[in-house]
Amino acid sequence: MTTKAKRKTRSENTDSNRPHRVTQYALDVLAGKIIAGPHVRAACKRHCDDLKNGAKRGLRFDVDRADLALGFFPDVLRLNGGQFEGLPFELHPAQAFIVGSLFGWLRKDGTRRFRFAYIEQGKGNGKSPLVAGIGLYCMLADGEPRAEIYAAATKKDQAMILFRDAVAMVDQSPSLAANLKRSGRDDKVWNLYHERSGSFFRPISADDGQSGPRPHVGLIDELHEHKTSTVINMMAAGRKWRRQPMTVAITNSGTDRQSVCYEYRAKAIRVCTQIEQDDTLFGYVCALDDGDNPFEDESCWIKANPLLGTVITEQYLRDEVNT
Repeated sequence: MTTKAKRKTRSENTDSNRPHRVTQYALDVLAGKIIAGPHVRAACKRHCDDLKNGAKRGLRFDVDRADLALGFFPDVLRLNGGQFEGLPFELHPAQAFIVGSLFGWLRKDGTRRFRFAYIEQGKGNGKSPLVAGIGLYCMLADGEPRAEIYAAATKKDQAMILFRDAVAMVDQSPSLAANLKRSGRDDKVWNLYHERSGSFFRPISADDGQSGPRPHVGLIDELHEHKTSTVINMMAAGRKWRRQPMTVAITNSGTDRQSVCYEYRAKAIRVCTQIEQDDTLFGYVCALDDGDNPFEDESCWIKANPLLGTVITEQYLRDEVNT
């Protein structure tokens, strides 16, 4: 398996008759062909606007770099659990928009544009497997020597949930299993190691008392449960050692407006709506429109649950609403 992405430079022309799949998703959302909430619509508009104007700020969307990441999921990764056991990780269009955006948008120097991603979706939309796959890709394909990839949470048990998805993908994939060494056995695996690059992927938590991590990528699970910014700060502290570090935070919506999660949510919305400019932040915030009534109108459910009908069923949500 190739462990270093080839540095290509083919950028998307906004006048092309065949938009890239990331751009096509954005266009379909904006045209109403794909139902999405207000903040996702804003993120799609931001993408399209940056295709037109981003070059002025040294930004470009490289379709080859996007496709390298998008292809890694179905070509290398395998899903686990229930009806999905052993199936190729075929990205849903919403997931492809996230992955393609994170890896396709570049700076003038060829490094990744986005250094922080805030992803908010309803429970059960496959957030943990998605970011576990992102972590594996960054460990193997970024060409980063001694990359440190962390599944991070306030408690080790929470961090292990995301990390176990990564371990299960390694177990399911012959190419990954051949390239990565596991430390531990069965459900006690605590480290994945890529000997050729000296890179590792492991869980870490605020209560570990560890110091000195130099994360290439930090994957933060269930941000709405974090009482403080300790974990985010821990992932940010060592980033000065890295050329293109990235932190990806996933969460449900939560309810506490005084929380760390709400601060990042509010900023992500401001950036997506272009009230505030921050070219380092990517936001994908799923939410209902004002006036939507999920108890009366099932058609709005998909706005908070973009994978509805794929990994999460209408009947499951219907039962939850009835309860």
